[in-house]
Amino acid sequence: MTSHHMNLVWLRNDLRLHDHPMFNQLAAQGECPGLAVVFILPQHWQQPDPNGLTRLGLPKARFLRACLIDVQRSLYQQNIRLSLLGGDPVRLLRDWYAQQPFHLHTAAAQAPEEASWLRAIAEFAPVTTYEPHTLFRQQQLAELLTADNWPSSYSGFSRWLDKRGLLSHIDAPLPPAILSADPHEAPVAAAIQWPDHQLHQVPAWAGRVPVTPFHGGEDAGLRHLAAYLGQENALRHYKDSRNQLCTAPASEADHPYSGSRFASQLSPWLAWGALSVRQVWAGIQRWESIHGTDEHSGWLKKELLWREYFHWTLRLKGAAVFHNPQPKPLDDSRWQAWCTARTGYPAIDAGLRELIHTGYSSNRMRQWLASFFIHQLGLDWRLGAAFFEQHLIDFDVASNWGNWAYIAGSGQDPRGGRFFKLNKQLELYDPQLMHLQQWLPELGPLTLTQVLHHQSGKRTLPNWPAPLPPTNPVD
Repeated sequence: MTSHHMNLVWLRNDLRLHDHPMFNQLAAQGECPGLAVVFILPQHWQQPDPNGLTRLGLPKARFLRACLIDVQRSLYQQNIRLSLLGGDPVRLLRDWYAQQPFHLHTAAAQAPEEASWLRAIAEFAPVTTYEPHTLFRQQQLAELLTADNWPSSYSGFSRWLDKRGLLSHIDAPLPPAILSADPHEAPVAAAIQWPDHQLHQVPAWAGRVPVTPFHGGEDAGLRHLAAYLGQENALRHYKDSRNQLCTAPASEADHPYSGSRFASQLSPWLAWGALSVRQVWAGIQRWESIHGTDEHSGWLKKELLWREYFHWTLRLKGAAVFHNPQPKPLDDSRWQAWCTARTGYPAIDAGLRELIHTGYSSNRMRQWLASFFIHQLGLDWRLGAAFFEQHLIDFDVASNWGNWAYIAGSGQDPRGGRFFKLNKQLELYDPQLMHLQQWLPELGPLTLTQVLHHQSGKRTLPNWPAPLPPTNPVD
């Protein structure tokens, strides 16, 4: 590293100081000649595409902003300023380099868009990448990471890991780095323009429903992880409760998990890198050392390994992950009904309201929504994936697009896609209509039978639209 080059760390979704490979590496070097840290909000994230979607819905923007405020405060305590810029990353960094040459350190690209940025930047500046997103290092999976060897299903990936005993060779998370550096500030001053909160009118019904309590930032993520595994000890029922749609209120005394978190809900912090996946894995192992290894901890680990599988699949397959071999034409009236949560299927419309209003959706609800969008509305799965990308506070490019492709039957392990029979699912997972009535309060008192009849088109609820006819009628 030449002495006139300062070190510039470009954070993307690795917004933390704990278990951060680059900060630890710079700290190990001792005195850094100079250090600047930047986050760039890409301009195009806020520009609507031809279908009216952006990459940054309001709840997602709020969560990201809180993550940035938190990491900015942590760095400031070490006398390092985090510059927050908005614009085109390549152009901003080229302008910066012209004024102050730097050695760029940033996370390895997860998706083709980021890879193209890094290639463009490497033409004018030295670039070093690090790996902050995964449980395994690239070298550990080297034998698998070829187009010929990569398993076509998660179960093949899982068997390969077991056979090589790799689950006992996951690196322990690193402690937070203590950085000693001369701080540098950004010579460019294009500050982030956040979405205008005034543009988002809160709908009348929203005053009557809970707002999902997710606060961005590493500090909030660490507290959430500690509470989930510690005080709440909610991992003890994870496998049994993970398919619920919402937390049962504490007043429901007869509910086995009333008032207790039904799922880990760690994904928002994992998605922005405010928690590292290795911290979560290590936390589960600590829990197992106290409570023993059981099906609940094993199931949460399995979810983290699914995430791992999707991440490496995207690295390997690149643009192919975003391809639909059978593109569907856009039916605008169906698309508008979806975007306004007025499809006429109360179970779906409740899930859409929750997603748009809070940026959160349970694992089971996401499967209903994706299956309904693809197999009943007959819309292109990539449009549904982009809708999720706009709204989800825990949007993770590999998991989101991987899961949508999986349900559409055009991704890994296709098996012709996955179809969920909505009425049967509602009977299984929300028979008391707890979630539905939380998000559609204007429907008033209802019975499960009334909703099932309405969704079958047999009898309509007086104050909800008639259900859109399915493109593939299935009982």
